[in-house]
Amino acid sequence: MQTRLCLSCVAALGLWLGVACSSKDESKTVSASSAQPDAGAPTRALDLAEVTAHPERFTWFDFRPDVKKLILAGAPETEHIAILWYTAADGGVGLHYHAKTESVYVIDGTQTDAKGDYPSGAVYFNPPGSGHQITHSTGFFLLAYAAAPEFSGTERIREYTPVRMDLAAEDLSGRYAFTEKSKGVRTHEVPLAAEGGMHAELIELEADASHTYSGNYLLVLSGACSIAGATRAAKQLVVTQAVAPHAYELAAAESGKCVLLGMTFDAAH
Repeated sequence: MQTRLCLSCVAALGLWLGVACSSKDESKTVSASSAQPDAGAPTRALDLAEVTAHPERFTWFDFRPDVKKLILAGAPETEHIAILWYTAADGGVGLHYHAKTESVYVIDGTQTDAKGDYPSGAVYFNPPGSGHQITHSTGFFLLAYAAAPEFSGTERIREYTPVRMDLAAEDLSGRYAFTEKSKGVRTHEVPLAAEGGMHAELIELEADASHTYSGNYLLVLSGACSIAGATRAAKQLVVTQAVAPHAYELAAAESGKCVLLGMTFDAAH
């Protein structure tokens, strides 16, 4: 009897130690891929290269014919962040209206509307009161809507000029006007309409510099950046799963500077 009890104790102790060690190890692991996100986590990290290479690992819904959408934050009927995937060549989306600011970052592919063509690495922001029809498009796009697109009432669309930026350019600090925020930290505020419900900025961090950013997503454009203690390389995205902004602690790797695009929904507008 005593031998059986001792064996049972050893087995239970081994199981407890195994679970404890496993939990400890898992707490140190941060993955840039999250095809099945933890709904209770405040943020989600994705490697956009994985999204384009293996879209079948993610949960999409049919947005329009031959166009799928992956919701990352929010809901389709209100403000949200999503990835759009044109599953067929020469894809398109019908004419629609934007009551508030829309941002589109071209992950991989090309998007076309009446204002021009947008290749990989481009980002554009359509102001409130704008609208467009998408044609001749293919690939993957990171979207942020301060208000859901509307496919009725398109007569409200007025003349507008999108804010367009080439984020694939090598010298972003030479192309756009940056302001020094603190030692080793410079930012460029994207000139968006105050009433559009969205704020965006480029953030440049020198080696060993740190910065706190409150926003809804951060996309690493170049270099290696520490976001909330995890190192992220170019084309890695960290997104807040709720529509309320989240405070992120940022730092550049010791080897050099990094540049990020930050976007936040502005509840005040």
